[in-house]
Parts: sequence; structure tokens; C-alpha cells
Amino acid sequence: MAEIGCGYGSEFQLMRFLGHHRQDLNKMIKDATGNSGDIQWLDFPYDDNRISGDGELKGIKCFQQRLNNYEDIKKRWKKFWPQTGTAMNWDGVFTIGDTWFFVEAKAHKEECFQKCSASSKESKSIIIDAFKRTQDWLGATKNDWINTDCYQLANRLAFLYFCNQCGIKAKLVYIGFVNGYRRKKDEVCSDKEWMEIWEEELDTLGLDLKKIESHISFIHPICENREKKYK
Repeated sequence: MAEIGCGYGSEFQLMRFLGHHRQDLNKMIKDATGNSGDIQWLDFPYDDNRISGDGELKGIKCFQQRLNNYEDIKKRWKKFWPQTGTAMNWDGVFTIGDTWFFVEAKAHKEECFQKCSASSKESKSIIIDAFKRTQDWLGATKNDWINTDCYQLANRLAFLYFCNQCGIKAKLVYIGFVNGYRRKKDEVCSDKEWMEIWEEELDTLGLDLKKIESHISFIHPICENREKKYK
């Protein structure tokens, strides 16, 4: 996990909106997800090894203090996903009622496209099996997820499938910050541009946004209005 940027980047921008513009962010989330209940954000763990002093919520650990059947979930997770390497790092987790929302925050396009780093045949075999189940669940028209540049989105969707099989209501929320990065050439400068990126990812995985919109939502907070600033 990279260190937090000072004044730029997805981790900084999410902290900024949670700290300074939480009502606006929560409203955007409610509008995008169609939920009107109270949003309860989970706190992050401490991590003295990072400059910020904070770590991330990883894998299924967010369920540990909230769900009585956590030990059963843990046993099932060990069979579903490799236990070597790093589990999914969530940029944020919140609940609305009995539904869990897992946040992925992005500030530039390169953050969206990543390859699988699993090296052992055993780990890859487990991942491929998890992907096959997820593909059937979502009705994907392409099945070679492990070799695409959209591995991160693929494993996040697999996590949703796992939650569904455990009786946990779970959804993804992708937050793409408009003008949220330090280098202008790397930034995404509009809501339309972000949606084109999301749709490119979904198309790579053989998924139709309209068919999976009950599982995933997208919002695009504006970090800086460059047209107004430089007019």
C-alpha cells in the first residue's frame, strides 16, 4: 500500500471529503446507491509503520467486531480465497442498515488497471475457481479474468460473491475523484471520463453495467474546478 500523498491522490482526497465535506459525500453516496438510511463509517486500524499512522481495512476483518458468525465466515474465506499475499485493501467501509458497502477510491486512471501478482500455481488455481463462481453469478461473457489488467475489480466482485454466499448484503462503491491528482496529465477531468474508464473495465470482464448496477455504484466528487480557477 502506497503512502498517502500530501494534497493529492485518492487516499488524501477521500480523507479530505470524509473530514471536511462528509455531508456532501454522504449525499452523493445515497443518491448513487438509492439508500436513504444513516451511513455509519467504520474506523481504520492504527499502523505506526506508515507516515499517516493509519492502516487499511483488509479482507473480511471488518466483520470481526460486527457479525456473530465471524468464525464461520473466516473458515469459509480460507477455502474461498488464498491466504498468502495481501487480501483486498478497502479504502473505506460503511454500512447502511444491514448492508455493507466497500469503497474503492481512485484519483487517476492507472490506479484502475492492475494485473494479478499471485505467483504460486495453488493460489492462482484458487483465484480462478473463485472467479468462475463469480462469473456465473454475474452472468459474465468473458472468463479469463486472472490475466486481464482489471484484476482488482475482478477480485472485488469475487468478494461480493463470497459475501452473498455467506448471507451478507454487500455492495461496491467506486469513487473517482475529478481533478484529484497532482499531475494534470494523469488526472481524470470529468464525470464522463470516469464513466468511460469504469465501462472499459467492465467490458474487459464481459460485464454490462446495467445488469450489475444492483451490486456496484459510481460517484465522482470534484476536487478542484480548474475551469473556474484558471478562467
